[in-house]
Amino acid sequence: MLVPTMGFHPVLTNSSSYQQCSHDYKFPIYTGAYLFIFLLGFSFNASSLYVFLCLIPRRTPNNIFMINLAVSDLFFTLTLPLRIIYYLRQGDWIFGSPLCGILIYTFYLNMYTSILFLTALSVSRYVAVLHPMRIRVLFSFRRSVVISVVIWLVVGLATSPFLLAKSFWRDGKVRCFEPRDESSLTRILIMNYSGLIVGFAIPFFTIVICYACIIRHLKRGSQDLKGCQPRRDRVIALIVIVLCVFFFCFLPYHIQRTVHLHFATRRRDDCSITLLMQKMVVLTICMASTNSCFNPLLYYFAGSSFRSALRSKVRHNNTGSSWKGHGIQT
Repeated sequence: MLVPTMGFHPVLTNSSSYQQCSHDYKFPIYTGAYLFIFLLGFSFNASSLYVFLCLIPRRTPNNIFMINLAVSDLFFTLTLPLRIIYYLRQGDWIFGSPLCGILIYTFYLNMYTSILFLTALSVSRYVAVLHPMRIRVLFSFRRSVVISVVIWLVVGLATSPFLLAKSFWRDGKVRCFEPRDESSLTRILIMNYSGLIVGFAIPFFTIVICYACIIRHLKRGSQDLKGCQPRRDRVIALIVIVLCVFFFCFLPYHIQRTVHLHFATRRRDDCSITLLMQKMVVLTICMASTNSCFNPLLYYFAGSSFRSALRSKVRHNNTGSSWKGHGIQT
């Protein structure tokens, strides 16, 4: 029978179908995907934090949410080299049992803090567009810091059971990111629906409602945004990027995870169906992990201070380089 994990590749237990249904195909896929995500995600988010912390002197509420989002993504990408090594070794964990649990924990910590920080950004933008007189009260600097701390604490505590995950010996290798046996299925199902409803569905519908109200407001051609095309563009960029992240990264993963868990409760002898479910799990996990590469686009296209600071830095570097080149030629 197939035993699932919440977001990691499934494991076939010692059933008759195990010998027939090989899942070795996932090792090169995970290796390539995680290498790509690490290279882009680390460079993008490290650069973003440099801009936020070193080039932007003024801390706005939206910048606070974006800084926390970048920290979450950077922290996740720093764990990817260990995953890459694990899959390069064909599923053999060499870094100790505690670190196995920490890496599983960081996957969910990153996913759900990202979702909630994107939700906070969306609600903040909704208030700024539809209730501009209340934005300084509802989303002051201090309140944004408090909201960020609460998000970290709530998600950190809610996902803390994954810290108890341990590596274990099976088939001559030390395994990680996999459940030890089927006894954990009930607990995983409960955690799945908690994450699905509280961690995804409620934030997702909150974002959709906020954006529907913003779009309706923009279509009416309100005086607040009339003649302020850059502000309208930033609002539209926020809507497009956040919805793309949700529809591409988070929605397929949560749907497939739920379907996969229910599939796992029933014994399947058809290897083709088992392999199809496994491949969908691998695909949606890789898609979910790419959110750390997409979020930096949000900072550039939806954050005016970020874009201005970055452009100023690039112009300054180009000016310095041209002067140096001129000095060498003369």
